Amino acid sequence: MQPLEHLLSPIINNLNNASNQLEDERILIEKIKRQKMDMIQKKITPFQVDLVRPEIAESWKRSSENGLDPLVYNDPPLMDALSFEQRLKEKDYLIQAAAPYVSKLENMLSHIEAYIFLSDENGLILRVAQALDNNRFRLTPGTIWTEETIGTCAHELCIRLNSPIQLCGPEHFCRIFNNISSSSAPIFDVDGNLEGTLTIASPKFHRHDSYSLGLAVIMAETIQKEFQLSANRELLQSALTATEDAMIMIKAGVVIKANKAACQIFKNLEQDLIGSQIGDVFEDIPLLESVLGTREPHINTHIKIKRSKQKFSGSIQPMKSYDNKNLGCLLTLKPINSTLKVSQSSNGFTSRFTFENMIGTSPQSAKLKNLAKKFARHKSNILIQGESGTGKEVFAQAIHNESRPDGPFIAVNCAAIPKNLIESELFGYEPGAFTGAERIGKPGKIEQACGGTLFLDEIGDMPLELQAVLLRVLEDKMIMRLGGSRYISVNFRLVTATNKNLLELVKRDLFREDLYYRISVFKLNISPLRERGSDIVQLIDHFITAYAEAECIDKPTLSSTAKYILLQYNWPGNVRQLSNAISYAVCMSTDGVIYPEHLPDEILKTSSTPVLERHVSEKDVEDIESSSDSDAFAVNISVKEMEKEAIKRALEKADNHVRDAAKIVGLSKSTLYRKIKQYGLDNNIEE
Repeated sequence: MQPLEHLLSPIINNLNNASNQLEDERILIEKIKRQKMDMIQKKITPFQVDLVRPEIAESWKRSSENGLDPLVYNDPPLMDALSFEQRLKEKDYLIQAAAPYVSKLENMLSHIEAYIFLSDENGLILRVAQALDNNRFRLTPGTIWTEETIGTCAHELCIRLNSPIQLCGPEHFCRIFNNISSSSAPIFDVDGNLEGTLTIASPKFHRHDSYSLGLAVIMAETIQKEFQLSANRELLQSALTATEDAMIMIKAGVVIKANKAACQIFKNLEQDLIGSQIGDVFEDIPLLESVLGTREPHINTHIKIKRSKQKFSGSIQPMKSYDNKNLGCLLTLKPINSTLKVSQSSNGFTSRFTFENMIGTSPQSAKLKNLAKKFARHKSNILIQGESGTGKEVFAQAIHNESRPDGPFIAVNCAAIPKNLIESELFGYEPGAFTGAERIGKPGKIEQACGGTLFLDEIGDMPLELQAVLLRVLEDKMIMRLGGSRYISVNFRLVTATNKNLLELVKRDLFREDLYYRISVFKLNISPLRERGSDIVQLIDHFITAYAEAECIDKPTLSSTAKYILLQYNWPGNVRQLSNAISYAVCMSTDGVIYPEHLPDEILKTSSTPVLERHVSEKDVEDIESSSDSDAFAVNISVKEMEKEAIKRALEKADNHVRDAAKIVGLSKSTLYRKIKQYGLDNNIEE
């Protein structure tokens, strides 16, 4: 038999190792406590704190600056009952989505001492589970836990960082949490906005490990999916209720939901809609089955309903879940010829822009929109002036939808139609008027605009001989088709646009003076894009969203440097050029981010901004965004100067440690070494 000492030796060694490990942990905890106090007492800076993560040290600093003492725990403030009740109503979807999963966590962790709580995006505690009777932290629903009230804590950092985090013991600010470990994970809505956090905390510090953080993350993601589904269901229900169009949801060949307008159609046919097979309701079964199978939408198509003589125009859109599963399709119906606008759309005459959906809130744009709205209330002719691509037709459509929304919007580009054809395009012609004319004749654009708006774009390119005819039409409100013998009465609103100086053309006898004063009763001058700084930011976001949706891809984000370059650029092609540039950048982007190298060459060639992402601060971007002066776009900073300054700031922040500085500027350590020597910054640097 082996000696007893030999048998017990492994056990004794394990106990010694565990004891040593606990002792090492105790020593580390004491060091962290001392470093925290030294930093609070300003004996050291947050950059010199090396025992905790930088974000924790920064949080300690903010907590101290808020007047908190780590040795004193003040009970967190409690929101008043009325306000808290209102907040619970606002967060009802989140609370309801989280309820079953919080209950599961309670069951899973029932064998250990733990706290489970849900907070909103501001640190307000919404729900607490497994808070023990000896709840000395006053962790109850309605309390506000933030850096201002209790100092550094896991869910507050989770809110600030928008990412999961775990804090252990003295990493918290207040001493009362020295034996606590807490793990928090964020919960986002469908637009990526923070909705709240889920936190698991335990007073059993030595029992807490990465398992708790993983559990918090998994449960938060599950709650998030359920919350987003609930929000989508509510949004869909609101849309179904609010619209006047008939809307029908179909899944697996069965009608599962319909709004009031749809039910009314089938009520008139004495037919129950909900629960019906599509074969019993519609005649276009292959079309519906095609959308259900391929998930490819059909827009503005004819839909036939059984036992109904009425014709419907409809769109069939596939519905997808958050994980791209097929949820069926949504069918939108409206009677053909129910409104004049449907007829317009079917003939290609559309005016989709209104003052409400126009992008841009710069002072220039706001003033211009208010002026255009005022002009739209009157019947007089409007002249819109501005460089190419500034959005003159957008304003023309908005004026039309404000003044004559039920009439047609007819647009004619005077520069795009050959001179020998523009007269027939505007005034139309009778059968046989000239060789090649349609056998039955054709109405002109002016005639088609009756009851609506005629938009003559690039009016400065209209031939002189035709200007005299147009002037007569504006005076008499009558036209005669080419080859015709009778006058036709017309009633339309005239909006014209040009990128030329018409008065200069008048002086050169290239434009009739009497016509100029006839069409320019009201004048709108659209500023070029380079003079509308804040509009650029909004247009960029709008175009990124639009092109991502059109390509069915996730919306990419715009890096700070790319944004800075776009704001610096002069935009000679204005909004049209910006739209094309963003379309190109979205196509070229990778990993969900648009970097400078994804921008068109003509923009990059004019920029002096370095390609390194972190060389442009958010402050630089904000300075240009907030400026409406065109001089803000003339910033010309040397690439080397910016690069040198960025590296210098990073070294100062990292206390001359190259490895940490490399992380700050986003370079490899070897590349940073080379640039440090290149710029003569190699004094006092450390590994």
